[in-house]
Amino acid sequence: MNLSEALAATAARVPDRTAIIFGQRQISYRDLDEQASGFASFLAGCGISAGDRVALWLPNHPSFISAMYGAWRAGAVVVPVHAMLTPPEASHILADSGASVLACASVLPGDLHASLPKLRHVVVLDEPDGQATSLEDAFSAPAGGSAAAAQPPDELALLAYTSGTSGLPKGAMLTHSNLHSNLEQMKHLPVAIREDDVGLCVLPLFHIFGLNVVVNLAVETGATLVLLERFDPAGSVRAIREHKVTSVAAAPPAYVAWLSLPESEASAVDFASVRVAASGAAPLPVHVLEGFADRLGVTIWEGYGLTETSPTLTSTSVGGVAKAGSIGRPLPGVEIRLVAEDGDDAEEGDPGEVVVRGPNVFRGYWNRPEETAAAFADGWFRTGDVAISDEDGDLYLVDRKRDLILVSGFNVYPKEVEDVLSGHEKVADVAVAGIPHQYHGEQVKAVVTPLPGADPTAEELIAFCRTRLAPYKVPSIVDFTDRIPRNAAGKVLRRTLRA
Repeated sequence: MNLSEALAATAARVPDRTAIIFGQRQISYRDLDEQASGFASFLAGCGISAGDRVALWLPNHPSFISAMYGAWRAGAVVVPVHAMLTPPEASHILADSGASVLACASVLPGDLHASLPKLRHVVVLDEPDGQATSLEDAFSAPAGGSAAAAQPPDELALLAYTSGTSGLPKGAMLTHSNLHSNLEQMKHLPVAIREDDVGLCVLPLFHIFGLNVVVNLAVETGATLVLLERFDPAGSVRAIREHKVTSVAAAPPAYVAWLSLPESEASAVDFASVRVAASGAAPLPVHVLEGFADRLGVTIWEGYGLTETSPTLTSTSVGGVAKAGSIGRPLPGVEIRLVAEDGDDAEEGDPGEVVVRGPNVFRGYWNRPEETAAAFADGWFRTGDVAISDEDGDLYLVDRKRDLILVSGFNVYPKEVEDVLSGHEKVADVAVAGIPHQYHGEQVKAVVTPLPGADPTAEELIAFCRTRLAPYKVPSIVDFTDRIPRNAAGKVLRRTLRA
């Protein structure tokens, strides 16, 4: 189905049920549906037609959800933009996607707006200027002739940007059918949110995990979401207790933070109402899985997926056992093979690249036919991750073929950080790698060779990065060396940097 139909169906079935709790606000499914219809009418009045791109550069706020469903109802393609990106970082996504409309938190800097000739309309959460419209006004637009849900399910729903090996994000093309297929694959798992659940949403809405696994599944089933603007360990625990949350989906850093609350606050950690807890986006430390089971009696079901797969591919809940270190088994309808270096299927216990096939697998990368072709082999999507399988068919990730760094579940590619640091006047050479971090999973480490006679400090280079990169991409550690370790072909030996 077109995803906007799910909201309409739920609003017709349970119009007065609370869809979103946000601070002191409670938004019913009827209200959410009316706001989405208003936004669809606004977009139609802006001349938006089927296939046009509408970018959402918004924090965790109910407006993100209303605008997303409104854009789908208008036949548009939604382009989520990471809320923490700096204007230069966001400009690539806005330009590459060719977004015609942008919903954002505040008025755009003039130079950014001027650099986006295809951007026709801007709507903002804050007070608008003469060139922007407020989201509140857009949601209140009178019903008009939006060519809404006529978009067939095989049309694009989402351009979800994920970092490429070049460091520039590339848009994964996900159709309504891709996203809805993954919802159907998840629906019957015990880890999935149900109609009678109250779900906690601490995940960012712009991330495919929060967007499809949490929001879209909740809307389709008619569950209630407690939406938090930002993650705060103690505040989120209070929300769980106050609203009797029954379903929690989060990235590992949230579980680490809850388990690590100081003793004065740890006594308030109350997960008694929680029926199910799921983790994804990055590997879950074994001590956290065991800590939740021992201290709180809560089983955390771990899953694995990618932006390109809508996202969920596996879950430990499929086999019914939360094995430490495992990402579980494939969801129904998902086919997974582990392929050895020679192209044959890996033997049990031997590592192989995870390749996948299923209705949830994306169409390809936006305007990148060569990268799309390289991502597939005989119809199977090559994830670049390496795993082993045990005798039960449960999978364990052991390595990544690519140099991806996962910081709190967010992708950081070394080259992007290296390009920024290379622009500093005191840097001759630089290499970046990920190293373990107890809270974030990984952190960014940079190793720098200064120019002759230059004497940069770590603090100076970190401050330089902060003005050009989102916070999670900024190196936490900067070391200095006379020579960056490289092999004979000139490739950086990143494993030596992780020492």
